[in-house]
Amino acid sequence: MDRARKLVRIFAFAALTTFAALVVIGLPPIAALTAQLPNSESVVRGSAPPNHFVRGLRPGAFVYQMTIERDVSTIVLGTRMVSVTQTSYAGSPAWLLLESRTGDGIPASDSLLVDVLSLHPVHWSSTLGRARIVAEFRGDSAFGALSAPATRRSIVAGLPAGTIVSAPMLESELRLLPLQSAWEDSTSTLVVTLGGNTVLPTRISVIGEDRVRVPAGQFDCWVVSVHAGDTARGLYWVTKTDPIVVRSSLDVPTMGGAQLVSALVSIGR
Repeated sequence: MDRARKLVRIFAFAALTTFAALVVIGLPPIAALTAQLPNSESVVRGSAPPNHFVRGLRPGAFVYQMTIERDVSTIVLGTRMVSVTQTSYAGSPAWLLLESRTGDGIPASDSLLVDVLSLHPVHWSSTLGRARIVAEFRGDSAFGALSAPATRRSIVAGLPAGTIVSAPMLESELRLLPLQSAWEDSTSTLVVTLGGNTVLPTRISVIGEDRVRVPAGQFDCWVVSVHAGDTARGLYWVTKTDPIVVRSSLDVPTMGGAQLVSALVSIGR
């Protein structure tokens, strides 16, 4: 039973780290986006957050319970903690977007410094077990290194403007976007694996509204789909007022329809 639970946890965190906007270390990259955006006059097309939206980002700390859900069964995996704090880097103001995960037996953390106005990444450090990524960002390029017990290699990648690098970065942007019914936009996601680097087209769209209940309370939300490829998909519940992500659900194709769910437990400011 302990072995089965451990395997479930490993699969779940593999899904967490291979989906769009989440750090990937030593796992296969997600497939490239192939679906075409719909042609409809009802679609509201968006754009990357302009500076006045980015200035609206506020510090905060968010604690989520992580579970794997399949059919009627639920397995608790552990706790995910995300924080947004103001700091500085190389003498310039920056946001620190920090994530840590505990309780699953696989220590993981992700630290991303981004420009305070544009959210453009400037420095990234991420660990999953004994694997680590460190990268610096200059203009439209990323330079760094990936190390794991059996592998070490350099990272050199060109990045289109607005490329998503980490889960907290995606969730911070979801707090800033002008979400409304039928809104959609496209961006890109940096995926780093032992085998190489890939920048994937990524589609973000509002697919509905929902009043969702999580341990932190009940919230009126926009339901936002983040879609890359035919099988890699995540849903995010973003509150309509004082926007934050209160729930997310990521498909786990390797587990036959299972979903990796994060539900908000508490909020700090």
